[in-house]
Amino acid sequence: MKLSLRFLYLLPVLGIIATDRAFTEFVFFDESSPMLQLYGRLMLACSMGIVVLCYRYMGTIMQRWLLLVVAALGALSLESYAGWQTWAVYPHVFAKFLVMVHVFAIYGFHRRFGPPPFGQLMGLLVLGLAANLAFYHRDALSLSAFLDNERGFSSTSAMLLLLPTLYYFNQYMAHGGMARLLIFFLGTALILFLQHRSVWLSMGVALALNALVMALGRVTGARLSSTRLLPMFLIPLLVLVSGGLVALSDPHVVKKLEGSINDIMRPSQQGTGGWRLKQFKAYKPYLEEYPIAGMRLKGFELPVQFYTLADDGGSQVPVWEDRTGHHFHSFYVDRIFYFGITGLLLTVLVPVLLLGRRLLSPIPLTPPTATFVIFSLSSLVYSVSYDWPLYFFGILGLSLAAAAAAPGRVAVRLPMAARAVRPAFVSIPSLNHADAATSTTHR
Repeated sequence: MKLSLRFLYLLPVLGIIATDRAFTEFVFFDESSPMLQLYGRLMLACSMGIVVLCYRYMGTIMQRWLLLVVAALGALSLESYAGWQTWAVYPHVFAKFLVMVHVFAIYGFHRRFGPPPFGQLMGLLVLGLAANLAFYHRDALSLSAFLDNERGFSSTSAMLLLLPTLYYFNQYMAHGGMARLLIFFLGTALILFLQHRSVWLSMGVALALNALVMALGRVTGARLSSTRLLPMFLIPLLVLVSGGLVALSDPHVVKKLEGSINDIMRPSQQGTGGWRLKQFKAYKPYLEEYPIAGMRLKGFELPVQFYTLADDGGSQVPVWEDRTGHHFHSFYVDRIFYFGITGLLLTVLVPVLLLGRRLLSPIPLTPPTATFVIFSLSSLVYSVSYDWPLYFFGILGLSLAAAAAAPGRVAVRLPMAARAVRPAFVSIPSLNHADAATSTTHR
């Protein structure tokens, strides 16, 4: 009996995904525990080591992107020494670029050793997220919690749930299986129930993009046949007939859903969208004054510009304490404030180009590749309302590795005896281990 140790390839990406609150809550009740900070530093050190060891396995574009990020960190360090006589005066600002090391580490690792077992990864995600809800937030699954907006999961955990939801959707469309379809529906229903509207929008974009890719025949094995599509309509119908209509007919539920939809349609007038707009307006003068390279280290010293009413209702107090950083509820505003348009492009331009190119490539996507590429692109919608959680940098690295593992064309030298009747080189499709389990043999 041969024992497969391929599950060990899960450890790097799982180590980063485990930083989400849905997993750290199993060990640390206090999310500000210093042990979590120590774990974060340990993961950063491991990622740096992986980058050094796997650098030569990275693609040319990724290598150049990595060098640009290192150059940006070097320039920031020189600025720190010139202005404050220390090489890293405000780690909060340096962390904006340092955290990108995880992208290159996960990408380089899986370019070197091949993809992880995606099925095991998704199974662990589903079990971990479900266990967190069952043990720590069971009350959040009640109708009263839904009406009182008690979500149980943070937005980052709800967004993470979208990844296995997409995965099992793609797997069902490619391979069938009622269990896969049920997990997809449960994930979708739970995301809707948790009421994180930014995740709703991300899921809507992801499913629409996924459906378009499938309709174009771009996902390997996916079939838009009655055998696949009929259960997708019958199961929701059965749920509605067996009791779903009773819940939806509740006036309180209808009012709650209408309020959530109105928040999405009018984000600047109500809900958390209005709060984010006020924060953006408070910092808009600084975004306009430093549009190219941002405020960088000076931005950390800037007093907090966003205020809220005190408990007495008469005075205004800053939302956060000065010199703790400016905690923007938008990835784009955060990067533009600290590093300008240059810093934003340095972070997102290469992933968008590489993932977009893979999506538009004529080479079909395997279901796992489609899942990761579409999830990462849909996260750009989520980024409007929230900064990137740490785990996303690991998933982005895995997405880039899966996208880079597309089948290409390689030259194969034929045996000497065959050269008399065949050309010296014949171009045949190469099947990378990320997209196929077998290789093409000589004819």
